[in-house]
Amino acid sequence: MSNVRITKERILKAAAEVVRKEGAEALNARRIAAEIGCSTQPVYSQFRNMSELVAALRLKAEEEYRRRIEHYFKNCAPNDRYEAFGMGYVRFAREEKGLFRFLNEPRDGAPPRVEEPYFADIVAEMKRIYGMDEERAAKFHDHMSMYAYGLAVQANMIREVSDEEIADRLHVEFCALYAYYFPERESISKRVHVLRIE
Repeated sequence: MSNVRITKERILKAAAEVVRKEGAEALNARRIAAEIGCSTQPVYSQFRNMSELVAALRLKAEEEYRRRIEHYFKNCAPNDRYEAFGMGYVRFAREEKGLFRFLNEPRDGAPPRVEEPYFADIVAEMKRIYGMDEERAAKFHDHMSMYAYGLAVQANMIREVSDEEIADRLHVEFCALYAYYFPERESISKRVHVLRIE
């Protein structure tokens, strides 16, 4: 196989496959090269070291996460965008087990922290759909995110979680939080349905 054709993109694709199959702990130049079917030379010609490769792979995994969320957003009704975000997040954890763990692993001994690229958009949607003020919308979403993360971890590591269960659990938590943050309002009960997004 000619090394000329082995681009950074191809190496990152192979690295993502290694993470999907065996987890981030299996990431090394030899394993990535074996996934491609080449020597380690092309890997080190495209990346100075494994730290640089891992950083590039993290960006690639975040792009995949954003691509999926955008897909869910585009294929839902306007008033379902908040539900689409929650469903998309947990489904990503369920369907991309290795990449989800990779994005949420501790770095340099610090707790895992994944940047949320949709925070401002989500707060705006909550203000529009539910009439929340910005401060309560931000706090509400922070609480909801913690719950969704726990559900995502279950779907990723512990047991099979169906779309129906994801929708039901997110709905119940949403209604409970709504009652907590807006005691002055009537309780909210959105129609429970499952977003059928392929």
